[in-house]
Amino acid sequence: MIAESFLFRSEGGFIRIPVWGHIPLSDPLRKILAHPAFLRLKGIRQLSFAQQVYPGATHTRFEHSIGVYHLMKLILQRMVTNPLAVELQDERLRFDDETCRTLLSTCLLHDIGHYPHAHVLEEIAPPGANDSVFAHHEALTGMFVNQEHPGIPPIAAILHDDWKVDPGTVVDIIAGKSSHRLGKLVSGTLDPDKMDYLMRDAHHCNIPYGSIDIERLVESFVPDPARQRFAITEKGIAPLESLIFAKYMMMRNVYWHHTSRTLSAMLRRLLQDVVDANAVPADKLRELFYFSSDDRVLFELDRSIRGIGLPAHELLDDILNRHVYKRAMTIVPYREALMEADPAWFGYSSDHRRRKNREQEICALLARKHNLPLQGHEVLIDAPATRDVFDYADFRELRIYPSRHEHRHPVQEETAGGYVRFDDFRESVFGSGFILSFEHCTKKFRLLCRHDLTERLAALEEEVMEILLS
Repeated sequence: MIAESFLFRSEGGFIRIPVWGHIPLSDPLRKILAHPAFLRLKGIRQLSFAQQVYPGATHTRFEHSIGVYHLMKLILQRMVTNPLAVELQDERLRFDDETCRTLLSTCLLHDIGHYPHAHVLEEIAPPGANDSVFAHHEALTGMFVNQEHPGIPPIAAILHDDWKVDPGTVVDIIAGKSSHRLGKLVSGTLDPDKMDYLMRDAHHCNIPYGSIDIERLVESFVPDPARQRFAITEKGIAPLESLIFAKYMMMRNVYWHHTSRTLSAMLRRLLQDVVDANAVPADKLRELFYFSSDDRVLFELDRSIRGIGLPAHELLDDILNRHVYKRAMTIVPYREALMEADPAWFGYSSDHRRRKNREQEICALLARKHNLPLQGHEVLIDAPATRDVFDYADFRELRIYPSRHEHRHPVQEETAGGYVRFDDFRESVFGSGFILSFEHCTKKFRLLCRHDLTERLAALEEEVMEILLS
């Protein structure tokens, strides 16, 4: 049975969201969109603090999730109707009805576990502990899918009864996308998540950097059964280039904008001090963030810690009043595009204890040099993460399927099934080496401080560097 019964199903009515316009509604889709566990995503902004720079960036995980569902639906419609896409399927990867329903529900629910500022908080841990206080949002998928509400069946029941999919399978794909056989179809170089958020974020920020020829890209999709993922025909090369370049430009201008990154660093240090001082019990902190909206969570946090004498409360006051710390130093870890960087610069992103200790040491240095009454949170480190921003490893596995005789490639004869590695196809400057240079140029190591300390801190660069590299 082919998947047309579900992919083209509509019981009437539409939901209209920016970028994609009218999206047809089916009864199974309606039930999830109206569920309290899904509706909570309306209170969680897609870009966290970016609205402080781009006032229009108030869009939420709710509309993004619907957009990802819509794009996956377009891709799957191609998989079941395009003759080439149908021909290339085999027993290793076949888009039957069950597979399509599983992928659609997974895309719709891929952010169900998100909570306010999740990416900022996922590394915070109490003294002497290795486990973070806050879970990675993917790990919370099962909790929200199975969450009970009075008089309303959980999303798991809707998945089982209306979508005819196994809720456990959906949770497994989201919680460990790359390990499940369908994981690479929803996470990687060619995934609807990236395609939606780049277009959506650019639209709401009202900037011209996120333009992607999505229709042309989707029209080029073909299955790659050997790697259980999507490949593209040569027609998709140009729109794929636009997607990659859009991500680079969005990283430079939005995702790594110094104001939103600085506010995130301020919140992370505040929460680290709250945890270290046990100012709020860990279970209460989790409840506060997991079940609150962006607009509510900071004010509830303020109410929980005000009056207890926590010095870092100043950070919360600064966040609420938009008194943003300034950049005192910016270091590019890669001095040349393809050089290896000193791992010391990257270790700070995950080693919360080392990061806080170095921040306090630098504050102590400033206090000694200038006789200042500093508490230890007036200097902050904003370090790049070690994980790939541009899916470099995944990109190296991307394949092209030449569908025209004039595009047949000598390497094709040496590869199983006629697929050619994107790098070997040599029709684009956007090879894996170029992607790696994007990766290296984007990442910055920043030292942030209270506005009145900027010049004093910059003047101590040599001594500060000794502390950072120790």
